[in-house]
Amino acid sequence: MAVSAEHLATIKTLPSLIKYLRDELDWPIEADNFEDLTFDYEPEELGLDAKDAVKIKEIKQLRPFENNQPWGIFWINFEKKRLPVVLLRRILAHLAIKKRPSARRGDRPAWHPHDLLFMSAYGEDLDRAITFAHFWQDPESPGDLAVLKVLGWDGSDTVLHLADAHRTLTEKLQWPEDPSDTKSWRNRWAKAFTLRHLEVISTTQELVEELARLAIAIRKRANTILAREAEKGPMRRLHAAFKTALIHDLSEDDFADVIAQTISYGLLAAKFSRPAGISVQNLLDMVPPTNPFLRELLGMFLNVAGHRDMFDFDELGIQDVVELLNHAQTDAVKVDFGNRTRNEDPVIHFYEHFLTAYDKKKKVQRGVFYTPQPVVSYIVRSIHELLQTEFGIEDGLASTITWGEMADRNTDLKIPDGAKPEDYFVTILDPATGTATFLVEVIEVIFTQLQNKWKKSGPESMPPLPRPGWPV
Repeated sequence: MAVSAEHLATIKTLPSLIKYLRDELDWPIEADNFEDLTFDYEPEELGLDAKDAVKIKEIKQLRPFENNQPWGIFWINFEKKRLPVVLLRRILAHLAIKKRPSARRGDRPAWHPHDLLFMSAYGEDLDRAITFAHFWQDPESPGDLAVLKVLGWDGSDTVLHLADAHRTLTEKLQWPEDPSDTKSWRNRWAKAFTLRHLEVISTTQELVEELARLAIAIRKRANTILAREAEKGPMRRLHAAFKTALIHDLSEDDFADVIAQTISYGLLAAKFSRPAGISVQNLLDMVPPTNPFLRELLGMFLNVAGHRDMFDFDELGIQDVVELLNHAQTDAVKVDFGNRTRNEDPVIHFYEHFLTAYDKKKKVQRGVFYTPQPVVSYIVRSIHELLQTEFGIEDGLASTITWGEMADRNTDLKIPDGAKPEDYFVTILDPATGTATFLVEVIEVIFTQLQNKWKKSGPESMPPLPRPGWPV
């Protein structure tokens, strides 16, 4: 066992893996026909664009070894340093049997998702890792995203880990004595995969780059759908609804941009508020009630598109975002973000970083530059103190004094045109609200001012609590 286990650490290429499968797992592979053993695929054949294609060295399918073999077995050699879940999921979507006849692609071979086995290599040239991957779908929740489970190793693994991997491979992925019993074959091979793969993203920059990349992909797909869809198709109907309700001159690309940004960033906000994970099954429920705009947008999205089964979430790429966020270590991302920005709220301030990676030109055009919290605090508190010291307004920003009362106090003060004596003298206006950083700080200053005032004056100075029926 030890010799065979340590042998795993030396496997870096497909030929060395094939030799292991033949010699250790009894796969029916002829020793001298390696060139005839596989079909080659181009990344474009599996739905990958040019940007994704450069991340893949080669894609090969192992030719079936049995006439009734249920499994589609693929070898994918990645350039990336870690297993790219999103790319695997995109390949799965292209190879899996489609539920809707209109979504099927010619005579290309297709498999049920649970009948696909991916053997992958990734990592640095001197530290390549090998992973067997299998997508598992919960039969009780067919609408949920299929879960990627893996069995893998690399050269730095301990002998104990390698021995365990070898034991699992020999027990579960041994070639069956009776290949005609496909039910038993499926069950045994599927049981080899018990660990869910985690695409470990733990820093702000990693999450920004991946989320922006998926948002760009959603935007491109939305434009592609619009270009090929009939006038009464779900995306065109949604575009028309947006033009009627929000922006009358909204172009198709700007609409695709709205969809991509809102969904991507909205799901990020949902994940930050739901550490346990989010699900595409109940997309509306995933969005926190504190984000009514996103909830309404997704509600409109689903209502205009009709029943969810009529709209392909996988086609648009929403499931890829859910998968990315569920696999990211958002707690670690929050810590990393806090270290960079002095613990500012990531949901509020993450957007500038996201937009820089997503569309830097649009970021500049829209003036998305948030003011650091220390600067915001200095500006707001300076105004608060100036109102107290220069204008004699004790409550500062919390004051409800009117123009008429100020004019009575100061004979040289004239009420400006357009203002009425009963209008408040202190009015907060933020014409470029953005993430509302200034308004949040103003509220904090007002709260602190009134809290300190009431503590000094005693309970009798506090305003009465609202009664039922009172306007609030």
